[in-house]
Amino acid sequence: MPLKVGDAAPEFALRDANRNKVSLADFTGRKTVVLAFYILAFTPG
Repeated sequence: MPLKVGDAAPEFALRDANRNKVSLADFTGRKTVVLAFYILAFTPG
């Protein structure tokens, strides 16, 4: 089921630029979290 504006994001984890694991739960309690995904950014492709 697709998310709608204002829905809570599902829990997930990714690696940051330094290869450290970062999960959405790491930001629990923060007022705002912005996620930005860039296609092919920082990749050789």
